[in-house]
Amino acid sequence: MTSFRYNGYSRNQKSGFQIRDYILIRVREIGEFLLYTSLFVGAGAVGMAYTSCFIQGITWTVEVAAVMFMIAFSVYNLNRKTDEAEDEINHERRFRITKKFQRHLVVAAVAAYLAALIIAALHGAVAFCVTAVPLVSGIFYSVPVLPQWWGYRRLKEIPILKNIVVSGAWALSISLLPVYLSGSIPGTATLVTFMFIFSYVFVATVLPDIRDRAGDAAIGVVTIPVLVGVDRSRILLTAGNMAAGAFILAVGESVFPAGVLVVILCSLTYSQACIISIDRTERNNFLCDVISDGQFLVIGGLCLLVLSFHLLNH
Repeated sequence: MTSFRYNGYSRNQKSGFQIRDYILIRVREIGEFLLYTSLFVGAGAVGMAYTSCFIQGITWTVEVAAVMFMIAFSVYNLNRKTDEAEDEINHERRFRITKKFQRHLVVAAVAAYLAALIIAALHGAVAFCVTAVPLVSGIFYSVPVLPQWWGYRRLKEIPILKNIVVSGAWALSISLLPVYLSGSIPGTATLVTFMFIFSYVFVATVLPDIRDRAGDAAIGVVTIPVLVGVDRSRILLTAGNMAAGAFILAVGESVFPAGVLVVILCSLTYSQACIISIDRTERNNFLCDVISDGQFLVIGGLCLLVLSFHLLNH
């Protein structure tokens, strides 16, 4: 018995190609939904919080994971709502998805942050204030609330300062929230965690600026890459990454066990690989949205391996 053939393919082959293409399309759609609705970023924030607990020797709790997930999910969705003009130029796929689900995402983002604030408030006023930091910085970052006489209406329009503010806000919340949600006291490990997260977030905010420099320049948004170019941006990021590594080693060498230092150095190396690769690949979106944003899914996994190895040997 023979199969019908047309256009060089048998009916069975044609059916096989259709099934494969259907699966690939659906996998791509699911992946884009996770990325562009900030669910993936939220998962990355959970990894960052776990790493923060690992470095500081704090017990990992569901509350820490839930609060960090909800903060990241909320802030990124609200920020993308205010960045629609830029996204329509720089990131058409993301714009299409966030526009399609905008009502649901905005409602979910507001509800998520309210829930995070309520959980934090149950642990005291300091925890509540730390939880509010990313929201307040996000408002000043994305919404034109600055006075007109300043010349800038949003922090994101001010080169370097906007990266510093965003990095500081995330570093503060990720280093301190596990402390206050667990009833601990900040110490040297908290300071090192702050610098570690600050370094990562600074790199993670400049990489998309390198990717989006053409669109940013077209609409008058002056970022570091628009101001100094790609090569000098790489030099700046590399210098910052190395300075953070030197500081962490100098301060943490007498504080942390070898496993913690290994995790931190692996993360800094990961960031440096992203710095070297940006704009030298045709897949800048994948590098920024998956590789860089997902860094702490890898580093959090490494923390889990190191901790498991330590427990097995003690």
